[in-house]
Amino acid sequence: MNRLIGIGTDIPSIREKLPADFDTTFYPDTATFLQNIQQHHFLDELILLKGARPFAFEHIARRLEQKAHKTVLEVNLTALVHNLNVYNRLLRPGTKMLAMVKASGYGSGSAELAKLLEFHHVDYLGVAYADEGIELRQAGVNLPILVLNPDPSGFDAMYRFRLEPEVYSLPLLDELIHYAGQEKHLAIHLKLDTGMHRLGLEPLDIQIVAEKLTANPNLEVKSVFSHLSASDAPQHDAFTHRQAAAFSDMYAPIAAALGYAPLRHIVNTGGIARFPEYHFDMVRLGIGLYGVDSGGLQDQLRVVNTLKATISQIKTIEPGETVGYNRNGPVDRPSRIATISIGYADGFLRLAGNGRYSVLVQGRRAPTIGNVCMDMTMIDVTHIPVAREGDEVVILGENPTVQELATCLQTIPYEVFTNISERVKRVYWQE
Repeated sequence: MNRLIGIGTDIPSIREKLPADFDTTFYPDTATFLQNIQQHHFLDELILLKGARPFAFEHIARRLEQKAHKTVLEVNLTALVHNLNVYNRLLRPGTKMLAMVKASGYGSGSAELAKLLEFHHVDYLGVAYADEGIELRQAGVNLPILVLNPDPSGFDAMYRFRLEPEVYSLPLLDELIHYAGQEKHLAIHLKLDTGMHRLGLEPLDIQIVAEKLTANPNLEVKSVFSHLSASDAPQHDAFTHRQAAAFSDMYAPIAAALGYAPLRHIVNTGGIARFPEYHFDMVRLGIGLYGVDSGGLQDQLRVVNTLKATISQIKTIEPGETVGYNRNGPVDRPSRIATISIGYADGFLRLAGNGRYSVLVQGRRAPTIGNVCMDMTMIDVTHIPVAREGDEVVILGENPTVQELATCLQTIPYEVFTNISERVKRVYWQE
């Protein structure tokens, strides 16, 4: 730290404890500081704001913010840790936890969440591509990181940043062996196809894989894993059991040939509660971290992400007028129409328009009217007379939920979260 700005009547008492040459300034209250903020010339600095609620430091944060877009995604880190613990309690002692932070932490921001998960002692992180893993390393994350979709062009970067690639085919294994030679030690993970038929080694590949790995002991197999196709669908439980059996059958000769036992993992979020017998050595937790579960734990989870916009303007519209593009929002009574600061470029897609979805304003639901625009959406607040310009609008969170928006958009919560644009500022908070 290179300077301290103290606010309040008591904090100046610490001055005598600081080095004489330490850059220190004190103000009696937040308002006085804000009046003098320009004289501090903040530039390329990391600023820590820490103070009790009565000091209202959020006013300082707003003045310092780089992104002024009025739409924000609030990420409740306390809720995320709560959700992590819900799943941790289901694991047998010694079972490891791999947390998925791919796709920028399912839209929530990967580096921030990864640091928190590291602090709370998860064992592994999972990302889709090497670039995501490199970003985490550059942010100071030291946990082992599994890369699910490695590309040969990224082998050198993965080696330099200590990333661990998934090997899902014989050609990919051959390219990795060629890159590593006999001198580079690499940690790898073998992906088996047990019925998902996306990526993975086939049963006929196992013997060849075992021979190649035996001849190249510098490739250390950290884990062998597969992916359940329908762990959250009871009607497909028989298929899930067949997948687990096939996985065990394919794992055994690999471990025998290697002479050691890599970690085994097949269960994802949906299967953690439903299939404890298949937890094996590690489980993979993804969407459940973010408060969404289809395996029977939904009522125990807390909402992590809350997407909010702001009312930019309210207009009184007369009967016979229309709202929005193509005149798709007809008005049949005197109406108060609010324009809010979110559109399909932010991830609030056009399917939510024309009354198909309602947002929360002043504790009441307000339906959309007319088409969703690129940067704005109109809502009907006629029945909410207390609604004012500048009011907060909840798009998803506790109410309405991400599941409700996903149903409206004819998709799943995964897609809703990952569609939230990068221009939407992420705000992280803890209770």
